[in-house]
Amino acid sequence: MAVAMTLEHLQKARSGKWQYRRRIPKEAQERAGMKTFKRVLDATSGAALRREYGQLETEFERLVSVVAPAPAPWRPAATATPREEWQAAKTEAEALVSQGGTGLDEHELRDHLAEEMHRQGRTAVVQALKEPPAVPKHTLEDARKLYLKEKLAGGEGDDNRSAAIRLERIFARVRKALGERVRTCPLEDLKREDARAVRDHMLSSERSGGGTLSPASVRRELNVLVAVVNFGLTEFDLRGKAVNPFEKLKIAGSEVGVADLDEDKRDPLPAEVITAMAARLAAPATRSDSVLTEIRLIWRFLVGTGCRLSEVVGLRVQDVKLSGVIPHIRVTWHEDRRLKTKASIRSVPLLGDTLEAAQEALKLPRKGNMVFERYARPRGADSASAALMKHVRKETTNPRHVVHSLRHNMKDSLRLAGIEKTVQDLVLGHASSSIGEIYGGEAARLEVAHRALLKVVFSERGFATSVT
Repeated sequence: MAVAMTLEHLQKARSGKWQYRRRIPKEAQERAGMKTFKRVLDATSGAALRREYGQLETEFERLVSVVAPAPAPWRPAATATPREEWQAAKTEAEALVSQGGTGLDEHELRDHLAEEMHRQGRTAVVQALKEPPAVPKHTLEDARKLYLKEKLAGGEGDDNRSAAIRLERIFARVRKALGERVRTCPLEDLKREDARAVRDHMLSSERSGGGTLSPASVRRELNVLVAVVNFGLTEFDLRGKAVNPFEKLKIAGSEVGVADLDEDKRDPLPAEVITAMAARLAAPATRSDSVLTEIRLIWRFLVGTGCRLSEVVGLRVQDVKLSGVIPHIRVTWHEDRRLKTKASIRSVPLLGDTLEAAQEALKLPRKGNMVFERYARPRGADSASAALMKHVRKETTNPRHVVHSLRHNMKDSLRLAGIEKTVQDLVLGHASSSIGEIYGGEAARLEVAHRALLKVVFSERGFATSVT
């Protein structure tokens, strides 16, 4: 008995024949050299029509996959998990059945469709039509994909993009350690043995600067993995049914206290390097004056405040307060710059050379309200860091000496000046539960920070005096 079916993307051409017409995704159109994929079918009806239709569906999918843009760094080559494969086959099978067939009950229709799918080599769809297999369990890869989608918004936005790239870097190591188990092993079947295998692989993994990952670095990566698995256990309703094998995994050398000796730690810059940098940046410009001027001013801000580079680059004009008893910058969240923690929101006094740098910065030509417009953009802090590092590397080749080292300089200077830890945290924007209770309102905290920086900047040991 004939089967009447409605097949998507088919329409009658002027010649009277069937035409397969399907729009190519916008992001792939340029590479494909066309906006619409069109083919005229030879078959007119029945099994031959469905067979040719299936071939064109496959050809379209192959074309799109070839010409699609390369995946983002946090989106590895798509590899479906068993559950995703099951869901795709089930969806296609139900769509075929819903298109129906006149004169056939559902059982007969499924048998007929299964025969056609078998001829096309669509084994998974055949199983979904005839004897649907048990629903595959969620795997570690399912958890990773959901974490990326729900927690990191698919990697959209600067902060999420960085976290997504880091997540993919970590899972690249996990895949090397566990192989196909990442994709196929149910979350509840992951064992402590798997966790140890991942840990050991990470400890032997090479890092970009040479050598292998330190125990502290492995601890940080495993913490992300713990978060992904915990998220999966919650979202897949597996709490109480499975445990997280990566939790409380011992890593020799990563304990509190030992991590402070980690070779990844950035060292403070020697005084002679800071002095040489000041001279280098003050030299006649070899590039555009505007480029060097912004870099020079940013460096002076970093030296005198101990702020993070992103905090300086993200300053708006209204964040630089030069009037009043204590000139200062207000480090705060705004739509163009997010902060690391709530403790990062603070006021940092401006003294000596840094105050002069702030006065010069406000005189820069600008179109908007950002102090350093050249770097007030996504990944602008990275660009500023790269520009400064070109100069730093002329003065020191020590890999532990980087722009961020200036925060360590300020930390050490505060210690040497005898400043208590809660005030150090206040100046640097580190989390401390006691700061608010001890120093009260914003005005009081600014005064406390001002007194601390006075001891640093104008003391004999104060490194900031080297850039005046």
